[in-house]
Amino acid sequence: MIVPNGITLLGTVCNAISNAVPYALWLARGTDQYLVDLSDSLGQAGDSGLTGLACHGERIYAAVQSGPAARILILDRSLAPVGTIASPEFADIHSIHVAGDSLIVCSTGARSVVRVNLTDHSVTKLWACDANIHLNAACFDAEDLLICCHYASHVVPKAVDGGVINASRRQVALVGLLQPHSLLRYKNTFFVLDSDGHRVIQFDHSGVRRQQFLPGFLRGLTVCDGSLFVASSAGRIISRKNPVVPSSREFWDMEAEPVRIYELDEATFQLRAKHTPLVAGFEIYELLALAGPDAVSPPPERLVVPDIYAIARAYYEAAKRALVR
Repeated sequence: MIVPNGITLLGTVCNAISNAVPYALWLARGTDQYLVDLSDSLGQAGDSGLTGLACHGERIYAAVQSGPAARILILDRSLAPVGTIASPEFADIHSIHVAGDSLIVCSTGARSVVRVNLTDHSVTKLWACDANIHLNAACFDAEDLLICCHYASHVVPKAVDGGVINASRRQVALVGLLQPHSLLRYKNTFFVLDSDGHRVIQFDHSGVRRQQFLPGFLRGLTVCDGSLFVASSAGRIISRKNPVVPSSREFWDMEAEPVRIYELDEATFQLRAKHTPLVAGFEIYELLALAGPDAVSPPPERLVVPDIYAIARAYYEAAKRALVR
């Protein structure tokens, strides 16, 4: 793993097994990579990892994937937890994005998007839907709210498969995608991952401007200093609930889908490098890149050097327990 000089790359892991949950935040800088020890605030009953990740000022925000206690951790630049944002409006949080002095939060379990004021942590509902959709990302296009979801036609009948729709105007923005994730506004365009279609796409109001095909299930995207980082994980057939390969597939089928981070040229989408991170799980959910040598300064006691053998052993034990049941 070699991250370009001056960049710190953070990643969240979702659907982690219980003993890996406190280490669901991953960090890479230069040739070094670590698991961040968040055991002082992550690992409550029902916690299963981290999803959304965002930065605003001197604070980093990480969404906790949890059934009974969905919440957002507030970390300082030493990656120490300094607070928590909780609300009855939170249910199975997927993504969080910064908009001005607020966080835009996808409360996927409630099929709604809420705004969190970062000054007083008050919560306002922006949009809600009764239809059966899987909402996973949202951002603003000027005053319009764009949402990225599966089953987009349940909201906009003209939408095909999954994609991005303008929820404010109930119009199509970009559709025909397979289980899309990671909608990101960038300058005057947008990035989105066609997760099961194996594409990273840049689009604007005129349509697709650029795309690149990449192997694996794509989820997690960030841009920094001319580099576009895209995370790829194993296909959605194994998880904390089913940590074994289905009988219809062989182990080596899964071996061909390792967790990877692809580094592309932001302007051309040309592949610069393939990175193989050591994360505590099968599934990266989000990436966040921060520029500058002092972007984060965690103390050594908060960082754990990942051990591939320990990680493999943890999943082997989880698979055995699943088979016993």
